[in-house]
Amino acid sequence: MLNIIIILLILLGDTVHRYLSYFWEEGILPYSFGFLFFANFFVLTYLLGFIWMFGIVAGVIVAVLCYLQVVYSAGLWVFSVPRLISVARNPRIPTANPLVYGGFSILVMIVAALAVLNFFVSPYKSMWEMVGEDVWTPVLVFAGVLVVGNVARVVIMSKMLKWPCARLSRN
Repeated sequence: MLNIIIILLILLGDTVHRYLSYFWEEGILPYSFGFLFFANFFVLTYLLGFIWMFGIVAGVIVAVLCYLQVVYSAGLWVFSVPRLISVARNPRIPTANPLVYGGFSILVMIVAALAVLNFFVSPYKSMWEMVGEDVWTPVLVFAGVLVVGNVARVVIMSKMLKWPCARLSRN
């Protein structure tokens, strides 16, 4: 159960990280050093957590997929659509939500604490043993979600760019 909670919090952290990365890339994120510190600490935390849950090879692969935002582009992008709609309707310069920005550091510390606790609660490779001998089913399900999620993202974003309010904000 603790493994599932950690994975869900990592997915939440990936979504928040992508949200804040937009502002950091635009150069409008205040105190960007703190964000970079916690973003790097978050990567290290989920790398160690995934290695403990899945083993060294599978854990590194899952961590790399999170790091390269493959997991985000497969399905977590849906949580960014409301923000994109509000940005398209209101052409002013957006600012990061202070609650989300401040909560990111707390979320990273919670994930780190749970990952350390997981070392004492769950055995090594406990999630890998849950998958069992049938590795191909989760791999094929993830590949299907990846393909369907990216196709849906491209279709929905192309439709959003054709909206009249989106054209106004680009001018």
